[in-house]
Amino acid sequence: MSETTKDGPQRISAIDQLRGYAIFGMLVVNAKGLFGLSHEQISHHRDFFTYADTIAPLFLFVVGMGMRLSWIRRSAHSDAGSARKAMIKRYGTLVLIAFAIYAGWLWDALMDIGLAGLLAVWVIDKKPQVRVLAAFVLVGLYQLIVMYSFYGDWIMRVDGIPAIDSHLIVRLIPLHGELFDVRINGGPLGPLSWCMMLLFGTLAYDLLAARDEKKFIAGCVGWGLGLCALGYALHVPWGETKPEWAISAYYMTAPFPLWATGLCFLQLLAFYVVCDKFGFSIPTFAAVGMNPLFIYILQSLLLDVLEGFDMPAMSLPVGIVGFLLFYGCFAALALWMQRRRIYIKL
Repeated sequence: MSETTKDGPQRISAIDQLRGYAIFGMLVVNAKGLFGLSHEQISHHRDFFTYADTIAPLFLFVVGMGMRLSWIRRSAHSDAGSARKAMIKRYGTLVLIAFAIYAGWLWDALMDIGLAGLLAVWVIDKKPQVRVLAAFVLVGLYQLIVMYSFYGDWIMRVDGIPAIDSHLIVRLIPLHGELFDVRINGGPLGPLSWCMMLLFGTLAYDLLAARDEKKFIAGCVGWGLGLCALGYALHVPWGETKPEWAISAYYMTAPFPLWATGLCFLQLLAFYVVCDKFGFSIPTFAAVGMNPLFIYILQSLLLDVLEGFDMPAMSLPVGIVGFLLFYGCFAALALWMQRRRIYIKL
C-alpha cells in the first residue's frame, strides 16, 4: 500500500505503521492465553466491544487500501478482466489457506479476508459512491438474514432452537458440518458484514491518493464519527420499535461493522498525524507490515503447535516479558526479510 507509484501517493509512513500495528494487535489477542494475559479488553466478548475487536476490522481496512492500489496498478498494465481474474485468484487462495489452517475454527481472519475480497472484487473498479453503497447493501442484507431467518437464532445463540443441521437448506450445502460447526465472526455469512471494512478501506486509499491533506483529514473525521454514530444508533433500543443490537464480532450484526469501520478511519488519521506529521514511528512495525499475511499465517501455525504443550502459569510481568520475546522473534524475522527485500505475496 505504501510504495510509490505514479497513480498513488508518495510513501506514507502511517500505512506501514498501521499495518504492522494490526499484526502486533493480532499477536496480542491470539497469544494472550499462552502467556497468561487475560484482561477482558484483549478478549472478544459477546455483549460488548473491546480493544480486541478493533484489530481484525483494522486489518481488513488496510487490506482494502492495498486492494485498491493493486487494482490501479494491475489495470494500468492489463485489461479489467485480467486484473479481476488475478484478484479472484489471490483471494481464492486465501480462502484455501484458511481451510487448511483453521481446522475446527473456520471463520477467522484469513477466511473473512478471502471471502470479503471475493465479494469486493466486483466493485473495486467502481466509483467511491458505488463501493460505499455496496458496503451498506451487504451489511443490510446480512442484517435482514439474521432478523428474518433461522440463521439469526443460530448466530445469536438463542436457547432452545433446533440444531441448524435440521434445516433442509443447510443439509443441501456441501460440507455443511464443517461450515456450521462453529459460529464466530458471523459464521459463513459473516463476510457480508466484514466486507464493509474492506470496501471502506478502498475509499480511504482514494482519500490518500487525492494528495489533498485537508480533504483526507475531513474524510477520516467525517466517516469516522459518522459511522460510529450510526453504529451506536443501531445498537441502542428504539423504544418498542427495535430491541438492543449488540456491538459484537460474534454476531456481526449492523452495529459492529459500522462502529468498527468508523474506528478504522479514526485510527488511520491518528497514525497519519503521529507518523507523518510528527515523524514518530514505532520500531519494527513497518518491517512487520511489509509481510503481514506471511507473519499472520506463521504465527497461526506456531500457536497451533504451542497449544499442544502445557505452559507454566505466569505472573503478569513475566507474561508481558514472554509475549514481548514472542513478538520479538517475528519482528526479527520481518527485519531480516526487509533488509533482503523478501516480500511474500499471494
